[in-house]
Parts: sequence; structure tokens; C-alpha cells
Amino acid sequence: MTLNDFADIGSVVGIFLVALGLYFSVRQFKLNRTMQYMEYLSNPDIVEIRAAVDEWLESSTDDDTRTSMLEKDCTLHSQVRVFVSFCNQVSTAYRFGTIYKDMAFYIWHPFIPNYWEKLKFYMIWRSSQGYEVGGDFKKFAEDISKNHAKRVHAVRKGKK
Repeated sequence: MTLNDFADIGSVVGIFLVALGLYFSVRQFKLNRTMQYMEYLSNPDIVEIRAAVDEWLESSTDDDTRTSMLEKDCTLHSQVRVFVSFCNQVSTAYRFGTIYKDMAFYIWHPFIPNYWEKLKFYMIWRSSQGYEVGGDFKKFAEDISKNHAKRVHAVRKGKK
């Protein structure tokens, strides 16, 4: 082997190590980002907002009554928009692959699918006002539900 052969081998090994480092860096970024979204829900401000949204959702089963409440109460509507914005943000992060997919499916089940179902009427109402909201939220909720169904099916069949 000549010195050039060793240099070529060294270059290949170097490229491999750089690629491996990049892979693990991206993976760590996604894991951190996923955890940041989860930790955000523990922030006292968002806990208060989520409680207000839950109270509003439970106040009536009639969608028109709930939307009427938002039209009359700007503070409540702001809280709902902040909460929906959070759900849209985590869903968009999922869409673009900036969170760790497998971990996100575990963390956000049943949170995202449940809130998607509860807030679907709100997305339709906002869309009727000319806003584009909820597309990524819907997709993330559907994908989480599909993944959960596969996991349940696998457990029932004795697979892990």
C-alpha cells in the first residue's frame, strides 16, 4: 500500500465519522425539541390557558354556543388561539421532521387526537373567516391514532 492509499482510506473513514456525528447531532436535536414541546405544557401560563380552554369546551356541547362565547370574550378567544397555536406548532414540527417521530407518537397520544376531535369545529369556524389552521394538526392526530392502533394490535397479537 502506498501513502496515497492510506490517505484515501483516511478520507473515507473521516467522511464516515463526520456523517455519523451529523446523524447523532440531528437525532439529539429532534429529541431535545420533542422534550421542549412537552415541557412547555408544564409552564404555568400554558397550564392556565389549557384549563380555560377545557372549561370553555366543557361549558356546552353546542358548537354555535361555544363560538358565540369566543365572539363575546376576547380574552377567552386569545387563550384558545394560543392553545391551538401550540397544537399547530408541534404538529408542524412533526410534519417537517424537526421532532423525533417515534417519541412524539408516545408522548402526544392521546393529547393531540383528543384535542383535535374537541377543536375540529373551531378549525372549521376559523377557516370560514379566511384563516388556514389545523391542517398539520389533523394529520398529526390521524398519524398518532394510526400508530396507536398498530401498537395495540401488535400487543394483542403478542408482539412488542
